Amino acid sequence: MPEIDIVRKTRRMPDITLATATATSTVLRVDDVAGGAIAFGTMLTAATTLQIFGAMTTSGPFVRVYGADGAAADITLAPSLTLGRVYALPDATFALPHIMILAGTTVNTGAVGSLVFKT
Repeated sequence: MPEIDIVRKTRRMPDITLATATATSTVLRVDDVAGGAIAFGTMLTAATTLQIFGAMTTSGPFVRVYGADGAAADITLAPSLTLGRVYALPDATFALPHIMILAGTTVNTGAVGSLVFKT
């Protein structure tokens, strides 16, 4: 039986600016991707989490995403004033066709994140 070659492709997305409200956050289409990561430059060390919100349509309603274990699909930040960080997006992020990534607190509002998705 021949080996199956799995070819992964990545797609660089436009940068997003973090906000604490869905009304001012960027809608991201993730129905054709299987994973991804978000990168930040330096960030205030008081920043704690990123929250994932999801919806069936681009117009919402957007609600918090939770994993099968009942825990919020948040990203715990390890910010640094001197080094940038890259965070993998949680698997539950890709359960819905549209997501938003929100700042967990106003401390990291305005931070710019660079996104890459893989298919």
